[in-house]
Amino acid sequence: MVPAFSEAAFSMKPGETTKEPVQTQFGWHVIKVEERRTTQPPKLDEVAQDLRQAVSREIGTAYLQDLRKSATIERFNMDGTPKKDDNPAQ
Repeated sequence: MVPAFSEAAFSMKPGETTKEPVQTQFGWHVIKVEERRTTQPPKLDEVAQDLRQAVSREIGTAYLQDLRKSATIERFNMDGTPKKDDNPAQ
């Protein structure tokens, strides 16, 4: 949630509606709190595979970025001639 929205929503009690509209980068909002629910965080067994994949992806991305910093990249046209590089920083 964006800060203005969450500040307004979490400062109210169930059944209350904002007295004035709340402005965010997404527009104007009239907020009504219907109820509050508590959620339990997921168990580690339930999210372990997702966490492993996320960490693996981060490590792989960082590794590739390091390789690209020291690599010399040459691009070629379909006919084998060197391609003119308009943006050498990439």
